[in-house]
Amino acid sequence: MRKKLFIASGGALFGLLILTIAVTMDAHWLKGLDGIFIQNRLPNIFYLTAFAGATAKLATIGPMIIIFSILAIFLLRVHQRTWVIWLFGNLLCVSGAGFVLKQLIQRARPDQLQYIARSSYSFPSEHSVLIATFICSVILLYSFSEKKMPALVKILLVLSLIIITGGRIYLGVHYSSDVLAGLFLGFGLTFGSAGLFYPYLKPNTIGLRRRRRASIFSWQKMLLSGLAFLVVLVSGISVFALKFYHSSQKMADSMYAPVERKNKLKSPEASEPMSILILGIANDAKRKTDFRANTIMVATLNNQTKKTTLVSIPRDSFVEIVGADYQDKINHAHSIGGPEMIMDTVEKFLDIPIHHYVSVNMDGLQTLVDAVGGVTVDNDFAFSAEGIDYPKGKQHLNGWEALQYSRMRYEDPTGDYGRQGRQREVMELLIAKMLSTKSLFSYQKILDGIGENGKTDLTFDQMQKIMTGYHSCLTKIDSQQVQGEGFTGDGITGQDGISYQRIPQEEVDRVETILHKQLNVAKN
Repeated sequence: MRKKLFIASGGALFGLLILTIAVTMDAHWLKGLDGIFIQNRLPNIFYLTAFAGATAKLATIGPMIIIFSILAIFLLRVHQRTWVIWLFGNLLCVSGAGFVLKQLIQRARPDQLQYIARSSYSFPSEHSVLIATFICSVILLYSFSEKKMPALVKILLVLSLIIITGGRIYLGVHYSSDVLAGLFLGFGLTFGSAGLFYPYLKPNTIGLRRRRRASIFSWQKMLLSGLAFLVVLVSGISVFALKFYHSSQKMADSMYAPVERKNKLKSPEASEPMSILILGIANDAKRKTDFRANTIMVATLNNQTKKTTLVSIPRDSFVEIVGADYQDKINHAHSIGGPEMIMDTVEKFLDIPIHHYVSVNMDGLQTLVDAVGGVTVDNDFAFSAEGIDYPKGKQHLNGWEALQYSRMRYEDPTGDYGRQGRQREVMELLIAKMLSTKSLFSYQKILDGIGENGKTDLTFDQMQKIMTGYHSCLTKIDSQQVQGEGFTGDGITGQDGISYQRIPQEEVDRVETILHKQLNVAKN
């Protein structure tokens, strides 16, 4: 029987592996399989939807613990303590494995198909995992006790399987492959753990129990268990890496927007310093035609100094707009000529090479902050913005709160410079969060947030090079602010009645010196 358990477990887990690889590779055959069930799904019927939603709650961890507790009471009455320990241990192990796999794969739920809206991730279906674990456990209880399962129990198990799994597909909260993967995971791990602990679960005489208890820790068993664990670990890491690579490439392709510049610079090698122009564009889901760069930062990455310098440029800086032959606010360069013009303008203004650009709109900042679980800022003074109160001191902000925190300027005594300081603060916190190991479990949200709301001339290969070759210098960030003097245009110098920032030459020289040193370039 033990051999049959391992064969059944191996077959189910192999099926799970095939489905997992197909999901990570976005396989066409899997789309076809899911499409069959989606196209032939029943229409939304109120009573059926309510029933499917209510019964699905039975296959969640809370109710399952209650159901398993009832089973445990009967097992304890017949002195089967080992079975009680195995039942709960296996339930928690399988449930935890499903949760971890769901976080690693991060497959989005079917869009515009759900009769009952659900968030979080879709693969595998946790309800299918739990119902499979329950059914499998009942089957094993009867098999090990060598008792024939009553027909009524068989009918109830089949009905529960059909209702739970069929209900998830009917509601549209899972793809059919999500449900199938959940069943494979539940059956595979439950049969496998029963096979692994077979000597303890099978009824034996006292003498046989003692001998098997002594032999279970033999070096052969230890080696087999170690190899099995290693195979599972390597397979899991490989699938995660494959999914991460595929998702990253998809994100890079959606973001890629090359620039056509007359003096386009070659992307530096990892051993050479690099500069990236970071732009926060004013547009979002509501203001789709506003292309002003309200946030302008120059990031320089230097592997020799192991440091990144982040310099904020006031958006109202009165500078020469390269390609337009007149002076204006620097953020207008993006509105007029896109990333090419603002890259050329910043290059001339600070006398440095700009190798690449990254632009993110307002929705992107909000999404990114939410994806990393929020950021904890240290506010200098109390203020309110968009109906949100920000007290003085440290506080944790979600995406919407962080967006308003970084945008407020009217209540700031230093005006736009205070806003730029908060923008750098949020940017540094975001970089730190995205470099942390915790972000691995949210990588899909991070990539989706950037891909849908950002643009860059960096290719996928160049992004990989930055993350690997420049990782060490991203952990140490030096923040700088270009400081100007406010003036109002008179129609000759600037448009009449419009506020500008004039940057003194000594301030330009100061910032240039910092950036020239960081980029290892000489002043022209």
